[in-house]
Amino acid sequence: MQKKVGFFVYDDFAIWQVSLLLKFLTDADYQIETLSINGGLVSTDGGVLVHTESIGHKNPNEYDFLLFPGGRVTKELVDNQHLKQFLQEFNGFIAASCASSAIVAGAGLVKGDFTTMPPIKEIFSEYFTEGNYTDTDIVVGEKLITSKGSAHFEFMMAVLEKSGLMEEDPRLKNIALKLSRNQTLINK
Repeated sequence: MQKKVGFFVYDDFAIWQVSLLLKFLTDADYQIETLSINGGLVSTDGGVLVHTESIGHKNPNEYDFLLFPGGRVTKELVDNQHLKQFLQEFNGFIAASCASSAIVAGAGLVKGDFTTMPPIKEIFSEYFTEGNYTDTDIVVGEKLITSKGSAHFEFMMAVLEKSGLMEEDPRLKNIALKLSRNQTLINK
């Protein structure tokens, strides 16, 4: 049976934080299902439109894990009842980059150590009351991975490890490191 990822997006999401991760997942035969609250077209922070399916009639437990990129998270998004219910019904692990940790916290699922960018922790402080903020690049728990937006490589590696892909293909770490270095050199 093919493994499946629920990739949840919202307007102005940061595709760059997860693009290489998505490539590795599809190369490993994961089916990526791009989800949003209402379905339809959603814009990345770079203006690219992405087609999504609504979470409205989806069973969250049809996914092996849920992946949330960072981006421009709003209180309206964090407070959305359909999204909260979707997350609360999910039994697998959740990987939330940067600001999307507030979405997971809004559903009451951040109960231990977590990280995010300090301004996100402050803006959404009312949602993080059960969590313990750690000023590190990444926090990997049993059911939740959180990271700062600038730690996209570490986030990717943690998700690949948690999903078992690093164990399945030990070469993956070297390939990921080489590709991320090349990207860093291009951006200089």
